[in-house]
Amino acid sequence: MTFRHLRAGIALILLVPAVVVGAGTGASRAATASSPPPGRIGIKLLEIPSSQAGNTRDEEYIVANPAPGTVVTRKFEVLNQGSTTAQVSVYPAAAAISGGTFQFASGHTQNEMTTWVSISHSTLTLAARSDAVLTATITVPGNAPAGEQYGVIWAQVSARGTGNVQLVSRVGIRIYLSIGTGGAAASDFTVGTPAASRTSAGVPVARVPVHNTGGTAVDVQGTLQLSDGPGGVSAGPFRAQQTDTLAPGQSYADTFVLPAKLPDGRWQATFTMTSGLIKKTEAVTLSFNGATVTATAAHEPFPVALVAGAIAVLLILVIIALLITRSRRNRGNRGTRGTRGTRGTRGTRRPTHA
Repeated sequence: MTFRHLRAGIALILLVPAVVVGAGTGASRAATASSPPPGRIGIKLLEIPSSQAGNTRDEEYIVANPAPGTVVTRKFEVLNQGSTTAQVSVYPAAAAISGGTFQFASGHTQNEMTTWVSISHSTLTLAARSDAVLTATITVPGNAPAGEQYGVIWAQVSARGTGNVQLVSRVGIRIYLSIGTGGAAASDFTVGTPAASRTSAGVPVARVPVHNTGGTAVDVQGTLQLSDGPGGVSAGPFRAQQTDTLAPGQSYADTFVLPAKLPDGRWQATFTMTSGLIKKTEAVTLSFNGATVTATAAHEPFPVALVAGAIAVLLILVIIALLITRSRRNRGNRGTRGTRGTRGTRGTRRPTHA
């Protein structure tokens, strides 16, 4: 009987985790229509201040520090890189900086600054592999508040997909506008103490905090070079996962995901962090241990299915233990009753004569 209870309990142990896990792994399928993408277009800034020549950030984005009541102009180029004629819409839209990224508002959403922006042509008809030069004009009001504002100039093409699906492709140029008098605010950032870890999958990760200590936004691009590792080997350079964009006063960690086969041990790590003409270097010793460390545990979802399965297994083990104990007790009781009957029989005596 004990074996029968134990066998039933084992079957339940195998079944319950399967039910718990199965309940948490259901997948939904969405039907998708295959449609040709809209035409390929590009956009490029053509005009930068002579004082910012060689500044890669100013060569890529519209970066300006106008005083209230002044006008900023920039020439840019829109290119049709496709093989058919493209109808291109050009317009400004809002943006913001949060979580270490330059975040674009949806669609044609505006903010205060983008209402000051006008484009020389809002629509273009571009033949295949042709381009057009446009001018963006930012007219800053005399009562404009001091401080930074952000936006983007989009070049967009649209196409009708299957059914009612509208396909949109757009490329843009960021706008960083720092309004104030007395010249451009100083840009600067600091680099904190780097840290190394391995994810739960054993992938080595290095993170270095960056803090914007200047008066304008920064776009920090990071590279990591490893040297003097186990056996004297070197590795890299590695680029950070993304360019960290920080408004004044903001902080974020630049993250480097390294090859999983990187040997355990101590490495000499050199971080080079660049934003425009600003460059910072940080050299430290990092150790990637064999033990896996989950660096993002605080952001991982609580493992409900796993905990529920463990609780179910524990309950079943308790039930099995109770069944075994009850079975042993019942056998013991039967044995005790049989012994008493024998003792009663032994007590019968034959009559004796004096």
